[in-house]
Amino acid sequence: MAPLSPYRRSVTGRVGIVAHRGLSAVAPENTMAAFRLAHEAGCDMIEFDIHLTKDDELVVVHDDTLDRTTSGTGFVRDHTLAEIQMLSASHGNAAYPSERVPSLDEVLAWAARAGASLAPEIKQPRSETRRPAYPRIAERLASALAAHDMVGRSVVIAFERPPVSRVREVLPGATTGVICGRRNPDDPLAQARAADASGIHVWWQLVTPALCDAAHASGLHVQAWGMDEPLNANLAAGLVRSGVDALSANDPRPLRAILADADISPTTRA
Repeated sequence: MAPLSPYRRSVTGRVGIVAHRGLSAVAPENTMAAFRLAHEAGCDMIEFDIHLTKDDELVVVHDDTLDRTTSGTGFVRDHTLAEIQMLSASHGNAAYPSERVPSLDEVLAWAARAGASLAPEIKQPRSETRRPAYPRIAERLASALAAHDMVGRSVVIAFERPPVSRVREVLPGATTGVICGRRNPDDPLAQARAADASGIHVWWQLVTPALCDAAHASGLHVQAWGMDEPLNANLAAGLVRSGVDALSANDPRPLRAILADADISPTTRA
């Protein structure tokens, strides 16, 4: 059974601020520049995505193809790590022309030195491509987290329950979460329990006070994601009052001021 989540605000004493793909509103998403900026901005956690390369290395990129975010084309799985790291990941951002696609090991080594906390999201090829699932991706991630002593400062997340369950089997003490959104909105708590997860990472429109209360009663954390940006302060404040333990944004910097509002208590409904 999953241990009680350490990321509930009844434990931390505050609502967590999560940088989605790093500070991706400023620097190219899922790059070291975006991660460093998020850490310098004081974010509590940095979320990013991982895929598997042709030579079975874990690489930090959102899509299962290279076309949108790099100067390359084709599926991530059809290229080696060395080939991918030769590409530009500046995504047209002239302020960051030298960014490359980082490996998971590179991110973990940096986070261990910097004292950053991470939320790696396990990705799989899109179902419509009919490409096979990545072999042993959960085990590979678990091994990397352990090797860099980052298990205690990471939350492993995924939309699919099997990899989340597998991480729990390999690393019983790991903190994990099931992502629930428009494509899998049904009963987030049931999804978390089926995956033996530590929390639910919920599209913001699915958040309710009742959901947060039930999650906390089971020792689960609740993170809200997907708010339109620039952030609406009233919307974010409403999610906090509903009981969420963390909020995610591409530009999370405004959240600090929102959470400091005198009318919002970090422990309300925790």
